[in-house]
Amino acid sequence: MLVMRRSYAAKKRPGGNRRALSPLLAASTDAGGLTRRELLKLTAPLLLLGALPAGLLAAPQAARAAGPVLPSKEVQAALDKALARSVTKGKAAVALRLVFHDAGTFSAAAKDGGLNASIQYELDRPENMGLKRGWRIVEQVRQDLRGTAAEGVVSDADLVALAGAYGIRICGGPAIAVPIGRPTATAGSVDPPGRMPAETFSAAELKASFAAKGFNVKELVVLSGAHTLGSKGYGDPNRFDTEYFRSLLRKPWLAKDDAMAAMIGLPSDHVLPDDPECLPYIQRYAEDQEAFFADFAAAYVKLTGLGVAGWA
Repeated sequence: MLVMRRSYAAKKRPGGNRRALSPLLAASTDAGGLTRRELLKLTAPLLLLGALPAGLLAAPQAARAAGPVLPSKEVQAALDKALARSVTKGKAAVALRLVFHDAGTFSAAAKDGGLNASIQYELDRPENMGLKRGWRIVEQVRQDLRGTAAEGVVSDADLVALAGAYGIRICGGPAIAVPIGRPTATAGSVDPPGRMPAETFSAAELKASFAAKGFNVKELVVLSGAHTLGSKGYGDPNRFDTEYFRSLLRKPWLAKDDAMAAMIGLPSDHVLPDDPECLPYIQRYAEDQEAFFADFAAAYVKLTGLGVAGWA
């Protein structure tokens, strides 16, 4: 039984769930010629939702823009070509994990950390094991953008966010319009350690960890849906869908006749369906892929704006 109802009046359209779903998704990628008033009209819904939070970077380069802007058509065309060369379905999960681990250092209280590409200097931390492969995607895309309209316009921090979104889309998920203009952390600067939620966290600890970054319970649950990609045992590892939430309700890790059952998912996944605040959202997304895609897109834009000064 669903507890939560949609907060927007979405109408079915031909073509299924691949239509633009977040407040920015319906916007044209040709934002280069928008007036300030037109740009504010595009971003106002996200500001009201808190999807572009305030924050400061630890030792960032100077920001190129006072607020989020969408790539121009020329820049977007160059990005699409470069991303297609480097981000495959098999690499989508690591590209998305790179996003979470770069942005996940943000602290709303300290006003530092966030998605600033400092992850490149933090790859030897235990929690970032395996992410060197993800950073190589950013390096390859940056190289492929040389001599294009995107060179000097799109930062490494932008590429982290863009690669994750591209991976989601090619795996069947929502097409998320990701703004650009993030400053990149200066060489050698790192964000404070110890801010990523541990795999062994209880539901209460997860909620506290996400709250410290400015996320509510709904956003915690919907962002956890990213675990539908990868080798955690939630259906097709290269398909972005609602199987993660359906699995949480089935609790396959409890099967006594399967020696590998306990390997499905993470302990921090297992605690979510037993939490009375998280369960209604899990039930909703298990039954409504459109709601999952819409809420994930909005939360992703918020996640990839963490720590960017002037984006709120």
